[in-house]
Amino acid sequence: MLERTGTGWDIAVYETYLDDSGTSAQSEIAIAACYVSTESGWRAFVKEWDRARHEEGFDYFHMAEFVAPREQGHKPWCDWDNAKKERVYNRLAKIINENKRIGIGCALPKAVYNTVPEKIRQHYGNEHYTFAVRMCLIEIWQWRERSSISHPIQYIFDYEKPGTPKHAEITKLMGGMHPTWQSLFGLDTGGYSFQSKRAFKPLQAADILAWQVHNYMPKIYPENETQQDVKEKLHPGFAKLRVGQEMTFGFFNPPTMDAWVKRLLDFEAEHGIIP
Repeated sequence: MLERTGTGWDIAVYETYLDDSGTSAQSEIAIAACYVSTESGWRAFVKEWDRARHEEGFDYFHMAEFVAPREQGHKPWCDWDNAKKERVYNRLAKIINENKRIGIGCALPKAVYNTVPEKIRQHYGNEHYTFAVRMCLIEIWQWRERSSISHPIQYIFDYEKPGTPKHAEITKLMGGMHPTWQSLFGLDTGGYSFQSKRAFKPLQAADILAWQVHNYMPKIYPENETQQDVKEKLHPGFAKLRVGQEMTFGFFNPPTMDAWVKRLLDFEAEHGIIP
């Protein structure tokens, strides 16, 4: 029983909170982003997050509403001046940075993934978000290997209504993973679930990261930017989460997607199956 959520489940040593951005039909880029930390790290996070909520005067943090124009009337944000909004955001970013272990984000331009052959998409996920989640999982696997971590992980996704394509594909990905792969991701004794951001407050941190990655990507894609160009376009709010922090970010462009598809098709030609 985790007292900070009021929901019972098996306690794992690590917890990963994942959220999306840009998955609506109007967005050209889909984002999956997550934060990983220990159970004790998230317990400390929730304690400080709740203190900030009570002292600053808000109940639930949603980044899109926080940055929305005041005339949209999202309270309490529409009643705050810029100085208070900056102070509160910086405070929340500090709470995230001090309690997370690593942040990960994957950006997938939808037009790029839409060119992938249907038989590969059926294998890896028709939903853009599902594919982006797969890329985040690979980064978690590599981070676990670099850090010599073998403890189980609970994966918590933002709530999705059962029966939707997104819920079905994530369930298939996480629940149908081959037993020989589960230990790589801590799923052999860990697990996954879909939860409310209001009850599972680290999801609000993942929401902030997903929004920042989605806000940043159009500034650097599809242009070929130099490192200095990229740094200059880094929003101060994103810099608070990124500079000096353990983070991993990546995105697919047409050449990298084409190369990935070619590797899969070459494997299929040699072995008769898509890996």
